[in-house]
Amino acid sequence: MIYRIASQDDLNQILIMKNKVKQRIIKQNLPMWLNGYPLDEYIIEDINCNEGRVIEIDGKIVSYACFHHATKEYGNGVFKKDNVMSFGRLMVNDGYVGKHIGDFMVKSMLEEAKLLNVDGVGILADDFNVKAMNLYKKYGFEIEGARQFPYAYLTILGLYF
Repeated sequence: MIYRIASQDDLNQILIMKNKVKQRIIKQNLPMWLNGYPLDEYIIEDINCNEGRVIEIDGKIVSYACFHHATKEYGNGVFKKDNVMSFGRLMVNDGYVGKHIGDFMVKSMLEEAKLLNVDGVGILADDFNVKAMNLYKKYGFEIEGARQFPYAYLTILGLYF
């Protein structure tokens, strides 16, 4: 598995994966990624700003996430500290679910964050996404609270170095 910054050459594979993941979520009756989220424009912007991350296996993109400074997407005051990185739009391609790809993505982003001059990593998550919540807790993320955002009511988690 290779963790790397997403490039324009990856865009088509990422968008196809996103659409398949959204269909899987709908079939599983999970109330996330509704109302069009994530828009293709978000992923294009991630890539244009070098904030997209992928996991590649044998030349195939099997996971995607955005990885950026938390204040870019959420502003100040969401997490206990403002100098934190954040990730979102984490998705794993069909056929690779249950193979620890998401785990590898989170671990890789945390390792990358430790190399930056930041205080930690903050994320927003849906409580009903039990697998994701368990994964984040495995790495030491702690719940800082929850709040209504314009797009959803989300749990706020932080991991500080």
